[in-house]
Amino acid sequence: GSDQDPFESTKMPLMDHVVELRNRLMWSVGAVIICFVIAYVFSAEIYELLTRPLYIASGGREDVRTMIFTAPQEAFFTYIKVSFWLAMFVAFPMTATQVWMFVAPGLYKHERQAFLPFLLATPILFFAGGAMVYFFILPLALEFFISFQTTGEGRIPIELIPKVNEYLSLVMTLIFASAWPSSCPCC
Repeated sequence: GSDQDPFESTKMPLMDHVVELRNRLMWSVGAVIICFVIAYVFSAEIYELLTRPLYIASGGREDVRTMIFTAPQEAFFTYIKVSFWLAMFVAFPMTATQVWMFVAPGLYKHERQAFLPFLLATPILFFAGGAMVYFFILPLALEFFISFQTTGEGRIPIELIPKVNEYLSLVMTLIFASAWPSSCPCC
């Protein structure tokens, strides 16, 4: 009847669980790969988006937005890293869904119902945490870091010339690290 729990009929032996896990992982990896390819096509635009907070924090000074790279391959690998980061960020809801679909059959009906609000809120909180860092925390942090620049009046000047890889690593780590705990119902 309609009272039948759809997960109750999914009891299976260990080898079937391993196959199910492999299938769920394949869906997750597939989502990341597809997102990576799309992100790589737009990696220059993503780079611009991620450098915007530095431009804003510097008061629109173009000299602060100029970045350097010190190895011939650094810019290329930075675009690869940015693309992978965005792929992980965008594919997170698919990955979380696959984890849920693997774990849910092992839970009792009341446990699944209790966890459902957290499952629905997770992607929203994940992206909200990332947006909060990008729009609020990152500009404040960058303004603070930029404030350490000094002029040469009686001392050796200190000037910010950000390195592409290091700047983007900082930005991506802050965004992803802040998005992850905000989406976790247990944190």
